[in-house]
Amino acid sequence: MKNHRPSTLRVAAGLLLGATVVLAGCNTTDSSHTERRAAAGAVTGAILGGIIGHQSGDRDKGMLAGAALGAILGGVSGAEEDRRVAEIRSERRLAEETYAREQAELEARRQRLLAQGRSLDDPTLKAARERAEAAEAELVRLRQEEQDAMRRAQQMAEYRAREEAARAEIQRMRGGG
Repeated sequence: MKNHRPSTLRVAAGLLLGATVVLAGCNTTDSSHTERRAAAGAVTGAILGGIIGHQSGDRDKGMLAGAALGAILGGVSGAEEDRRVAEIRSERRLAEETYAREQAELEARRQRLLAQGRSLDDPTLKAARERAEAAEAELVRLRQEEQDAMRRAQQMAEYRAREEAARAEIQRMRGGG
């Protein structure tokens, strides 16, 4: 059995070296997912490979092969996650840049209108202001309705309590008399 150990170690070293080469080839700016998943895959693979290898009589080879395969699969999965994260960051950065550019264009337009002596109440702005004022008026109306409804509910509760108290007193007087 000891004769197999040196070859097992060479196989293991080769597999781990291969896994390292594969993982090093993952070209990402933030390889944290790649590294974490490769490490988790290596540990999980080693455990499962050890169990399977133990059943077949060569636990060490099973552990090494499982660790290498787990590292490769975990690394590939992590690299994909890193790619998705980088893509999301890129999209967010693009959206922020677009928003900033649009805001700058709006401000430049506003400044041009002011420089030309034109009113800022162009039809688009006037319509926007009117919509805002209408929404605010609706909000005031709804708040007033809400206050009225709460006031009515409170009054109803008071009247019910008074009615119940009066009926209880009537009941007491009739029962006692």
